[in-house]
Amino acid sequence: MHDRFILLKRHKELTEMDKITLDLWTKNHPSLGIAYDLKESYFDIWECDSRQKAFLIYHDWKSKIPKELQSAFEPLTKAMANWEEEIFAYFDHCITNAYTESLNSLIRVVNRLGRGYSFDALRAKILFTEGLQKKRRPKYQKRIDDYELRDYNYPMFEKMFPIGAVRERGELLGIDISTLIEKLEKGEL
Repeated sequence: MHDRFILLKRHKELTEMDKITLDLWTKNHPSLGIAYDLKESYFDIWECDSRQKAFLIYHDWKSKIPKELQSAFEPLTKAMANWEEEIFAYFDHCITNAYTESLNSLIRVVNRLGRGYSFDALRAKILFTEGLQKKRRPKYQKRIDDYELRDYNYPMFEKMFPIGAVRERGELLGIDISTLIEKLEKGEL
């Protein structure tokens, strides 16, 4: 029943018992073994040290997909084709958007809990939740006047920035993901 989870593990993470189980499965179902090996070799692409090498290894990997398994790998190959430039840019900068995706996931949770926030209200809730913002030393100060507050029709701004108050530029940097998770788990947001 739980043997299917073995297929999700990387080969280097398999225990001896997992290896025996995987070997039994792949002997009885050769296409399963081929698919597992293709999965493993796909992950090897991300260990390349240059964009060109990764690109060549990917296209070599793609050419090794047998006809009978192409439909199983189609979502992956289609995504790679659609986002090829962005995906292979990883090898130029070695930065992922995992932080952004994590924050977007948390924002969806806040939105779901709030049921029907407008974009502006949701943005304000995430960026300006009182007392949770990250702070940094200001480079200079900026005066908040009436006309700036009229653009936002949220009473929380008036509480945070009374008319005529002085706010340091860059003071509001949003909320740390860890703080947001903690507040969501406690039901405080």
